Amino acid sequence: MASLRPYTLLTRARFALPSLTRPLSTTPPLLQSLPLRITGHGSGTIQTVSVEGKPYQFTADTYTLLGGKDSAPSPVSYSLASLSSCNQVTGSLVAKDHGITLGKWHVTVKGLLPTAVLVKGEEGNPNWEGVELEVRVQTDVEGGSEGEGFRHFVREVERRCPITQLFKLSGVRYETRPTASM
Repeated sequence: MASLRPYTLLTRARFALPSLTRPLSTTPPLLQSLPLRITGHGSGTIQTVSVEGKPYQFTADTYTLLGGKDSAPSPVSYSLASLSSCNQVTGSLVAKDHGITLGKWHVTVKGLLPTAVLVKGEEGNPNWEGVELEVRVQTDVEGGSEGEGFRHFVREVERRCPITQLFKLSGVRYETRPTASM
């Protein structure tokens, strides 16, 4: 039961204390959880998405093949983009915790999404069939890609990245190919 407590607190905070969506840097207690509220509005396949309390928004559409206008990235494209950028953000946090210096990142994500459930309404799971994450990052870790320090860094990034865990725990075939450059 103890493992459910943070979720319970986040749920209560989200509904009982909407002011908890203040910026993370000004509210030390929020370091224990990060409440988010996303709002979307639109018509047809096009939706504009806003993050409460932030000045930015983004638009999602879908491919013409699926009835969209292909005027913005699709939600499934955003999911892969989230995986890419979340690994970089998490990697930066892990590096800071471990005294590692990082430079430029190059991340490629490939996904295979079966469409039979989504498009034809067939029975099954509309989830990604497989996702491959290829990451190249400049680092000062001794031994580069083959060093134990870099392998530990990669394990920590995978363990701590919420979007990586979302994909892995959903049952998707997930592969990572990390490399370090000096």
